[in-house]
Amino acid sequence: MRSRTPLYLFVLVSIFFSSPFTLSSAPLKRPLSFHQMTPKEGLSGEMVYAIAVQGEELWFGTYAGGATFYDRSKKVIKAYTTKGEPMDSVDDGVSINWKNLLPYNHVTVILPDVDRIWFGTHFYGFKGGGISYYQPQRQPPWKVFNTNNGRAKKIISMAIDGDTLWVGSEKGLNALDKKTELWKQFFSTQEGLSGNFVNTILVEPNSLWIGTNGGISRLLKGKKGWKNYSQREGLGETEIKSLILVENRIWAGESGGGLFEYEPQGDRWKRFESRDPLKNGGINFMAVIKGRIFICRENGVSVFDLQTKQWESFTTADGLLSNMVLCAAEDRDGVWFGTDRGASKLILNP
Repeated sequence: MRSRTPLYLFVLVSIFFSSPFTLSSAPLKRPLSFHQMTPKEGLSGEMVYAIAVQGEELWFGTYAGGATFYDRSKKVIKAYTTKGEPMDSVDDGVSINWKNLLPYNHVTVILPDVDRIWFGTHFYGFKGGGISYYQPQRQPPWKVFNTNNGRAKKIISMAIDGDTLWVGSEKGLNALDKKTELWKQFFSTQEGLSGNFVNTILVEPNSLWIGTNGGISRLLKGKKGWKNYSQREGLGETEIKSLILVENRIWAGESGGGLFEYEPQGDRWKRFESRDPLKNGGINFMAVIKGRIFICRENGVSVFDLQTKQWESFTTADGLLSNMVLCAAEDRDGVWFGTDRGASKLILNP
């Protein structure tokens, strides 16, 4: 399995649900138009590992800078960190205990829910890390959770499944009961998972799919035991970084750059051969947005049009801030991409 720089082991997150989308029918309009968000514009950190959009409100999860909140209608930018908001100018104790906000300032996941926003953070030390949520109607609006005996500390992925919040970490898969706000389940390789690094979670009505550093695991709801998929079932040699639902079909993206499609008839995976000009770049994240599949890679962004079946791509040469693209999120008139140099928004309706 290909070795990775430790910094990127925890940042590659993808969480998707079945949702309708409008099909595209034309190539991207060139030259491409981008809107950039960097520390110069108020971003609290340069590396952006997670983005969430709710109407006029945007959240950016950064490395070391906590979470940046941007209200476009009010033109307000705030940075939420362990030091509070606004950040304290003088240290008044151990950083992770300063304020009851984020568990740590390396924000790897941002997941909107009905009445709150969940945050996953990552910390390698003895304290800090884990999950919290922000609920504006609540006082105080932030709640930090314990790390489930250290098993929900280094967060990589999260997904909502009814009253359950699935939390993927470097130690396995945790389940939080949203009603009681208590941890209720935990799975690792000892309980049958294909790997302990849970990079991506895909929720279906009857199944739960998990992409790990050891392949893919599937849990049929209401039944016990995991079904694992690896090279024997058609996958490649490197770890799975992203799982998405594409027109009722499941796609998997691996860190080595390969794409795979699940074939339910044979219960196997088939490599998706593409004419993608960036296909050799490692995959960090995938998203289905406005009739296209956007694949965030280590060498730019690949785009597959679901109607025309044509591939496109774009890089820094077209206006991206960086070719190391870590995540993506849909906006009303475009797509945001988180990179190691800030966030770039591709304008689709200029």
